[in-house]
Amino acid sequence: MKKAMLWSVLVVCLLAGCAKNAPVAPDQGVVAKKLISEGVVFLKQSDPVKAVQSFAAAIKAAPDSFDGYSMLAQTLIHVEQFPQAEGVLLSAVKRFPDNGQVYYLLAVAQDGAGNLLPAIMAARKSVDLFTAAADKEWQQRGTILLAGLLSKGKALSEEQAVSNAENDARKAVEAIGE
Repeated sequence: MKKAMLWSVLVVCLLAGCAKNAPVAPDQGVVAKKLISEGVVFLKQSDPVKAVQSFAAAIKAAPDSFDGYSMLAQTLIHVEQFPQAEGVLLSAVKRFPDNGQVYYLLAVAQDGAGNLLPAIMAARKSVDLFTAAADKEWQQRGTILLAGLLSKGKALSEEQAVSNAENDARKAVEAIGE
């Protein structure tokens, strides 16, 4: 009987509002924007470590917002942490598969990390997405990036061809000398 009465009092208190309400969590987007603003301040103060921490926290606060990914990746690219930027952007690609800027930044990060072929593919995807969105400015940026990457690839291919020819000639000379 006492248990039933205790439960009844508890239910009445909850319904009447005598139980303390849990605080309402602030909007995730507002928190993320605040963290991004803090990160920008850290960048202006030449503190990229704290900026990276702020941008990473912004992603955790609002994982469906592109801004945190963009700022974190751009900061990592700026401090030449290309593999880390690449990882952030590969996560962003999963969330924002139709965002040309994700692929543009991914191409820059992959190129910096020495992954030329994936960089070319990402740059090409960015151009396709910018073209589909009729975004002329970013389409032009993407096209310039793609052209630069293709030129770099051609130079590396020619360099590799010369290196292969030199190796073949060396092997031929060694075979004649035996």
